[in-house]
Amino acid sequence: MLKITAIQDHIVYNIYFQYNPYLVDLVRQIPCRVFIPEKKFWTIPTDKLGWLQKMVEESAENIHLEIISDENINENATIDETTKIPDIDISDVDRYVESGSKLFPHQLDFLKYAKAHGGKGFVLADSPGLGKTAEVMNFALYRRKANGVKHCIIICCVNAAKYAWRDDIRKHTNGKEIGYILGLRKKKNGDDKYPQSADVKLKDLECGHMYGDTAAPELPYFILINIEALQYKVGRKFPIAERLVEMINSGEIGIIALDEIHKNASPKSTQGKILLKIKQYTGTNAQWIPMTGTPIVNKPTDVFTPLKLVDGHNVKSFYEWQKHFCIFGGYGDHEVLGYRNIPELKAMLQDHMIRRLKESFLDLPDKVFYTEYVENTPYQERLYQSVRSGMVKNKSKIISAMNPLAEFIRLRQVNGSPEVIDEELVYNDAYIKKNAKLKRLLELVDEIIDRGEKLVIFSNWVQALKPIYIFLSKKYKVCCFTGTMADDVREKHKRVFCTNPDYKILIGTIGALGTAQTLTVANNVILYDEPWNAATRDQAIDRCHRISATKNVNIYTILTAGTIDETVHSIIFDKECTSQYIVDGKLDIKKNPALFDKLIGK
Repeated sequence: MLKITAIQDHIVYNIYFQYNPYLVDLVRQIPCRVFIPEKKFWTIPTDKLGWLQKMVEESAENIHLEIISDENINENATIDETTKIPDIDISDVDRYVESGSKLFPHQLDFLKYAKAHGGKGFVLADSPGLGKTAEVMNFALYRRKANGVKHCIIICCVNAAKYAWRDDIRKHTNGKEIGYILGLRKKKNGDDKYPQSADVKLKDLECGHMYGDTAAPELPYFILINIEALQYKVGRKFPIAERLVEMINSGEIGIIALDEIHKNASPKSTQGKILLKIKQYTGTNAQWIPMTGTPIVNKPTDVFTPLKLVDGHNVKSFYEWQKHFCIFGGYGDHEVLGYRNIPELKAMLQDHMIRRLKESFLDLPDKVFYTEYVENTPYQERLYQSVRSGMVKNKSKIISAMNPLAEFIRLRQVNGSPEVIDEELVYNDAYIKKNAKLKRLLELVDEIIDRGEKLVIFSNWVQALKPIYIFLSKKYKVCCFTGTMADDVREKHKRVFCTNPDYKILIGTIGALGTAQTLTVANNVILYDEPWNAATRDQAIDRCHRISATKNVNIYTILTAGTIDETVHSIIFDKECTSQYIVDGKLDIKKNPALFDKLIGK
């Protein structure tokens, strides 16, 4: 047995074990290890704990590793709801909400919390469906009235979210306020021409007018931009980021809201680094409000940026942050093997965050789940076994791949879009007889349409949506929303679906349609296939189950029995062996090689 004890200053760990040549040789492989002869133990630097864990895990010997430390190693912590709301007067805060509605009590509590913060930043972590957009919009308008803030800029970490913000600002202010998307231009017929390049967005910021035209109105209070635009580079400079710094420091921008901060804002990414640079060069001259429905307290790499933006910690570098909260090991010492000090991180986050759960504050209609099992057709079964056999032969190669789960996509696609595997398969009348999952989906759609209801169909992959569209469009009017479509086209499809009673079907990828959208016009969701983690699926479902939903939402999940479909569902959504197979909310084969056999059906 190896016994590891963390000493007080947490610079090194002490390692104790009865003399064993094998264990001595194992410890000697760790860089910077030191033997203390007078006390007969070894020490290793704290950042080499993962190195040791990995060697023990891969050892041919049965070694028991006991770690004694006050760092709460691999101890998770759940986020608590915010229950203490300042008891302050908000009668001077104007209420903006669409006609016929009113702000909910939890939204009024948010205004109390935000007003009490003054101009200090905080993380808004209400769960999806609680109306975070309306909360931030109302508070930003209050700051304009009370503090003379000139502009609120909303940086959307999911590109499509800027259109949802534009529509919500117009809706909740009954057209009195505009959410202007930087780079918007006008066509000759007067229609909007959606922005495609960053240089036109920069021109808007530089001239201070809409459409990049000094003859047009000045930029309105709400300015919308996607986070990718911050990467715009000319030579060695990032002119959009530099212009934002100028506007913040001159007082032109007083509030910065970051929608879906957990997406595309990693401190290792270019846009994440630029956000941190903007904060560094502007200090407390603007109030930052990072927004997320899924704060992951047991994944500290996600928390560094939002907390840094709201002055929630003073750790200078992401490297130092990772050393304190992560256990590294594996090849190159770059693989995260576990976490430590998570309760400390939880306390740090909750001191700078407001979070409420939907089930605690909204009396929403129920979510009703239905599992629709199908059996693969003989054609699909032969194809499935062929793909499966190839994977079994390449088991070691797949397990050691950078992203082992990606290798299982082909197996999953046999169940819903076999033409991706068999390129000779064509979309004719015989196709439906070969695709059991599509056949059941078409039956479900008929049942829902017969009830006079609308529905949203999600898939992980664009390829799977192609046959769905081809066969549904023969009978119904169908709208689409995928990442491969131009922004203006897919926004038009969504608008038609939400406003035209003749269009009852919207199909889309979970990646594009599963976040930052409000689709409560539909009370039926069909999951043609499920994502690899529960949070992504729940977010997609909550596009229909949120504020303004008036009917029970029916969620139909189509699973192919006896295949990877059923296995993924049982592990992730029925919580079977969750602690064994799931790391950071995702299936992890690299840390759990036995998961390969479970997914492959062995």
